[in-house]
Amino acid sequence: MVTKLLLRMCCALAALVATDLVTAAPDGRELYMTHCSACHHLGGEGGIGLPLPAAKLADVTDDYLRKTLRNGRPGRVMPAFQRMSDAQVDAIVRFLRQDTHTTDPGFSDAPVVGDVDRGKAIYGEHCIKCHGEDGTGEGKGTGVTLSRERSFLVMPASISNRGFLASASDEMIRKVVVHGRKYSGMPAFGHGKLSDTEIDDVVAFVRAFEQQQAEPEPLDAEERPTHIYESPHDFETTVANVKAALTGANFRIFPDRLLEQGLIDEFSVNSRQVGIRFCNFNVLYGMLKIEPRLGIVLPCRITVIEHEDGTVTLAVPNLRVISRWFNNDELVELWDRMEQTFKDIIDEVTL
Repeated sequence: MVTKLLLRMCCALAALVATDLVTAAPDGRELYMTHCSACHHLGGEGGIGLPLPAAKLADVTDDYLRKTLRNGRPGRVMPAFQRMSDAQVDAIVRFLRQDTHTTDPGFSDAPVVGDVDRGKAIYGEHCIKCHGEDGTGEGKGTGVTLSRERSFLVMPASISNRGFLASASDEMIRKVVVHGRKYSGMPAFGHGKLSDTEIDDVVAFVRAFEQQQAEPEPLDAEERPTHIYESPHDFETTVANVKAALTGANFRIFPDRLLEQGLIDEFSVNSRQVGIRFCNFNVLYGMLKIEPRLGIVLPCRITVIEHEDGTVTLAVPNLRVISRWFNNDELVELWDRMEQTFKDIIDEVTL
């Protein structure tokens, strides 16, 4: 009898422990560090990703943050975290609130009623310089060098982006139009600059971008940001072939960089893993004029790796995938052509 009682107590205790493990809230700070800090930085200073200051988070709801994590910004660098659990998403939102000492402003989900045609005219007068004709924030080129002032602290938002429109309520958009955002250079249009009716019309026009969305060219679900090729040659021959092919394609070659250089001590670096860096400055300047953000992921590198069994592989950027991170049709067109150039180089290297 005593044995059975002890057994039941042990089982009950194990069940309680298991329940605590299952229901324990995820660590929002740890999740942010793992998934968000590389782009937004630990303190939300921004970098590749937009800054996340308290002033901005005070303007957005918890629902907006959750939907932003779930939807991302299609065509831009911000990914969609579809595989996170609801508990993990909620934990990141809680961490952002605690870290910035902000609370949910409680915007309504009710639609703003306005005249789209009048809103288009007002948008053309006051908004198009920064956000572009189609709301992408691109304009001609990116708009940064050709249609927007370079003094902007961050690139004006793509307000026609599917992820943004799926996340933002009309009331939130309206508040941004009324009060602006000083930290990003967005001016305020309330307090007499535009009437309440005119602001409603602008919000209605922005919401109408949802009806104009064109689906981007689909990529194979298995297509990755890097191509991997096998070389029929040994390491030295492969490296020499890469440099010869690049020179023949009018690229300037820079000093090699070992793949592990700077990551481990200099005596342990594997000298049979090398990145060959190259550039055509005319092409580079053209790229940067189209898309200044390219500085974060310049694709001018081919990595040659010798494996333990003596086989050699080449890793080359997949420009079709990478170009679509920037939501810039001109860049997509240019990099699709560059993709063929890279393929021709690899064909020559692996002959």
